[in-house]
Amino acid sequence: MAKEFRKKLMHSTRRKLADMVRTGEYETNTTTGWEKSTEHREVGDKWEDKHSKYEKKEGYIIKTSKNSEAYQEIRDYLESKNTCKNTECKRIKKSKTDKKLIQQTGYCIDCLAEIETEIRHAGIWEEYQNYKIWTRMIVYGTLKLEQFQQAHDEAKQVYDYINEDGTSEQWELPQSVDEIKADLIKMIESGRTEIKELEEKRLEAFNIIREKNYEHYL
Repeated sequence: MAKEFRKKLMHSTRRKLADMVRTGEYETNTTTGWEKSTEHREVGDKWEDKHSKYEKKEGYIIKTSKNSEAYQEIRDYLESKNTCKNTECKRIKKSKTDKKLIQQTGYCIDCLAEIETEIRHAGIWEEYQNYKIWTRMIVYGTLKLEQFQQAHDEAKQVYDYINEDGTSEQWELPQSVDEIKADLIKMIESGRTEIKELEEKRLEAFNIIREKNYEHYL
């Protein structure tokens, strides 16, 4: 028995050829499968889909990731951490030490050496050093105060813990939670006073440096 001919299973091009043999006509406008409709865009139009942004230009379309701006900000930040702030820096290849100094001070080895030599000659080396030390102390102290404040706000008499095996247990403060909070308040107030004193001393150092026109090196 002859095998049944199933035209619908044929490739679309071969099916057209078969129709041409049978009818003598070749169909050129047959569309098979799914065809995506295209939307007309004008120059300057902007649109986006789930992952990308598009902009119609004269003769072409620009496609960018939705996160491209955030990625660029990250790249710019990372680049700034490896770029000497001295616009006239002549050090082309930065070493690991250069990059570490740039992250700490903003300047490479050569530029920092030149700057600090100028500052020594200007007679404000002590103020320059103190300004940097006090700045680091203020930053560190401010972070510690935030931790003390968080500990104060979240303090409670009894804490519940879940062990790795799923069991739970409780731990109670050795003294009352009110006493703990009172001690934290004292530490916070004392820390704020110390930071205020450091800020005043740093401002005095800054004013002396500014009088010599070296504040842009800080």
